[in-house]
Amino acid sequence: MKSLLRIFTLCAGLVGAPLLAQTPEEAAAGAKALLQRLFAQETSEEELQALAKEANKAGVPRQQIIEAKLVWGLRHQNTAFLVKILPEVEILTASFDSASAAMLPSAEAAKGFTAYIKALKAGEAKDEAGFKSNILEAIWLNPQQAPVFLQSIEKFRRESKMESLVVDLKIPLTNSMGEATTLNDQLGGKKALLLDFWASWCGPCMNLMPALKKKAEKLSAHGIVVAAVNKDDENAESIAERIRKEQNATLPWLVEPADRPYSKAFELDSIPRMILLSPEGKVLFNGHPEDPALWTALKKIDASIAAPAN
Repeated sequence: MKSLLRIFTLCAGLVGAPLLAQTPEEAAAGAKALLQRLFAQETSEEELQALAKEANKAGVPRQQIIEAKLVWGLRHQNTAFLVKILPEVEILTASFDSASAAMLPSAEAAKGFTAYIKALKAGEAKDEAGFKSNILEAIWLNPQQAPVFLQSIEKFRRESKMESLVVDLKIPLTNSMGEATTLNDQLGGKKALLLDFWASWCGPCMNLMPALKKKAEKLSAHGIVVAAVNKDDENAESIAERIRKEQNATLPWLVEPADRPYSKAFELDSIPRMILLSPEGKVLFNGHPEDPALWTALKKIDASIAAPAN
């Protein structure tokens, strides 16, 4: 009986004993691994937020965690996320420590990105004066990122023009088999029409074909028609039909007329490009197929639409 009691007492003591503490080297290695995961390109927003909490507990400097969030938002062109973390980026800017920096080269660069996010926020509010002053400040403070900032200027100007644009959905065009149709025919009384402008010579366009087919399948359940519009200059119908068969695509496969009425109206100076149209021909979105703003526009049509996981 005494031996059993001694064994029970010993086991109880082991259960209550604290776990062995990590060595400083082990703690540093763990924090470094967390930081690498925070900056990983494939990290989703949900994973990023969870990792940020874990990194904070592990002692990763707050500045590095905020930098990781900033890089994620910039990499994914996620305006809503960047605006959400603006207070954190302002803290980063006010207390920037070069010795603790993970990615940002200087305090000026941090200030530049703060101004950039403020410009995006002003753009969302249709505040042209606020957008202009902040984007110019961003370029002045962080000229190395000027190409990124200039893209935002082009996008803001384009969206401003698109707000007042109403296109004719009855302009004649053909599908890849040469059959006459119109965008209005393709819309067929549904909630909206999402057009994907592409060409066979456009590598990014071709790489996004699987994603295009997934969008078509997903959005059809929400009353939104997805159609591809080919922009090849020569033999457009035969090229479009060949690609349609290669992709085994079942969504509408259209060919824009040679005089490019829609390319001109939508100011398509680059592809791939997606245009979301209302039944009245109003432009609800005009941008890159992977721009998160597309899903924001889609949710305004049907709140149950969810963006795919990153």
